[in-house]
Amino acid sequence: MDNLKEQDNTTSESIDNKDTEKAPEVYFEDLDLSDNVLDALYDMRFEKCTPVQAQCIPPILEHHDVLGVAQTGTGKTAAYLLPLLTLLERDPHPADAVNCLVIAPTRELARQIDQALQGFAYYTGVNAVAVYGGNDGIRYEQERRSLQAGADIVLATPGRLITHLQLGTLDLSRTTHLVLDEADRMLDMGFAEDILSIVKQMPEQRQTILFSATMPPKIAELARTVMHNPVEVEIAVSKPAENIKQSLYICHESDKAIILKKIFKEQPPQRVILFCSSKQKVKELAIVLKRSGLNARAMHSDLRDEVMNLFRAHKVDLLVATDIVARGIDIDDITMVINYDAPHDAEDYVHRIGRTARAGREGSAITLIGEKDLYALSNIERTLKIKIPRAELPEGVRPPQTEPQHGRGGRSGGNGNSRGRNGGSREQRNSHGKRGGNDAQSKGRNEHRRNDKRQAQSSKPHGKSDNRPAAQKRPPKNGIGRKPE
Repeated sequence: MDNLKEQDNTTSESIDNKDTEKAPEVYFEDLDLSDNVLDALYDMRFEKCTPVQAQCIPPILEHHDVLGVAQTGTGKTAAYLLPLLTLLERDPHPADAVNCLVIAPTRELARQIDQALQGFAYYTGVNAVAVYGGNDGIRYEQERRSLQAGADIVLATPGRLITHLQLGTLDLSRTTHLVLDEADRMLDMGFAEDILSIVKQMPEQRQTILFSATMPPKIAELARTVMHNPVEVEIAVSKPAENIKQSLYICHESDKAIILKKIFKEQPPQRVILFCSSKQKVKELAIVLKRSGLNARAMHSDLRDEVMNLFRAHKVDLLVATDIVARGIDIDDITMVINYDAPHDAEDYVHRIGRTARAGREGSAITLIGEKDLYALSNIERTLKIKIPRAELPEGVRPPQTEPQHGRGGRSGGNGNSRGRNGGSREQRNSHGKRGGNDAQSKGRNEHRRNDKRQAQSSKPHGKSDNRPAAQKRPPKNGIGRKPE
């Protein structure tokens, strides 16, 4: 971020977040979000803002460009979707134009953003189209019709977006909001020229929001090119405690059980937490470990208190859990944390391994990195500015390819999902199904929007009425925030 300030003569409003621990708590009710957006958040039980949300939402609502340095997992998706949904509701926008464009580097991230958007926009009249999957002609035709009919928000990957621009099926000449999510990853994948080509199709007077996990010189250069005097928000990532002995195994997914056996042979498990990515895998792995003679238990949402009491009483040696179920565990004598499935980002990694080495004790953290986790590992090490020591694999276990692939030829694992400039798209896309719709659906949606572009805030869009009892509805906004009970 210092590179951007030193090389740019324009003065940027800067928000420093070096000491997020002392920042006051901010509730969504404190912010100038629309009632329809607040109702959706209330239904989803979201009340308190994360630091990136508290610092990004106000300047976005004031139509400023925003440059955010924040990791996946910090709440950055809501940090731009919530204020943009509010602006699209409040400000006049043409019904037959693409008003907001959100670009994500991969289908996986685009799908996550789309799922979040469906929840946040549930009570609004905002129309969205996803453009990131389906190589077949039917899917493309659905996208073409939806784009030409107009959409408040278009969510896309760069490759698919460039294809529509080249074929003349997408018009960005009236697009007033642009979001570049995980911009550093897009540049790593070779999309720099594509992004600049897309931006050239848009009006000079627009709002641009850019999020990146880091601020290397190439991101600073991109920000200077596409943004106007941005408000800068930097969310510092906490670092692991120095008394945690970190190590990792880079292996095939099928060899993880063999590595676990090696770990527990060298150090029998006592006060160990093992993290998995899904509830189903927690169940299956706990059964396997118990059959091998280990005192292991799976922590389910419905048995959480019972299992935790057994673990606290030292009646269980090995706890198998997901991130979500394990939240709130506060035990000081955990000796080891094992990431059976790699964390998605640096924030999750620090949070997981921080369960050990508490109260001045020593602890160890072991992470198993499968073939699909190489990019996540690269991001964690780059963000934390560390190199996690590699442990030696058991005899007879062969490592996979150890370097994540970047550039136009492919992504992590070298599966060729990026797109070349000259010629057709090479992305292998999945059909999304729910977005885009057929011609009649798109026409019907837009006819409704032309007849009644914006509804009164006291009402809900057609089919989205709030029929809950009064006691369960969101209380009227009082301007001072509603603290959780």
